[in-house]
Amino acid sequence: MGDLYLEKIVRRAPTIPVILLRTVILFGAAAISWLIMVIVLNPESGLAQFSQIFLLLVAAILFFAYRLFTSFNIEHEYIVTNGEIDIDKIVSKRTRKRLCTIPPLEVEIMAPYDEEHKHYYDNNGEFAKTFDTTTSKYSKDIWLIVANTKKYGRLRVLFEPTDRMIENMREHMPRKVELPKGFVLPSEAARIAEAEAAAKAADDEDDDE
Repeated sequence: MGDLYLEKIVRRAPTIPVILLRTVILFGAAAISWLIMVIVLNPESGLAQFSQIFLLLVAAILFFAYRLFTSFNIEHEYIVTNGEIDIDKIVSKRTRKRLCTIPPLEVEIMAPYDEEHKHYYDNNGEFAKTFDTTTSKYSKDIWLIVANTKKYGRLRVLFEPTDRMIENMREHMPRKVELPKGFVLPSEAARIAEAEAAAKAADDEDDDE
């Protein structure tokens, strides 16, 4: 059987400080550019002969503002292969950085980030590094991984895996993955659906007879 490869991209929702900073960047760049043009085009300034240079300066300001504005477009990609998870950080679809690779052997626990686990690990856990790769702190279905890694030491990761990712990781470390009550794995859901379909087909045949 070949390797099972699963992936998901999660876009980080902008926070209020980020929205405010983007607003400052946008209006700041526009105001500076407008001021430069007003001064240069004013006949009394004597700078009209250097207008091309100032136009290049305005273009550079706007380009820098654009790069800075879009640098807050953050995405995280989860890649799960045979129970091992890689998490990449993608900035404005331009640059990609590998945040961490966590094999099953390094995992201490993987569980829903519910009130019980949140309270325990927020108050009692000591971590050398924490990666929050969720959409926002208000997201539903946030999961927690605590791992003892070679690169960072004790690491905490918050992420939003798919059900298939959860199942794949549980297959490779069943004692380390805690499922919430009522959680149905995709394979179990598929078997239940097949059984229900078979039962319905059998009932239909009985009715025809």
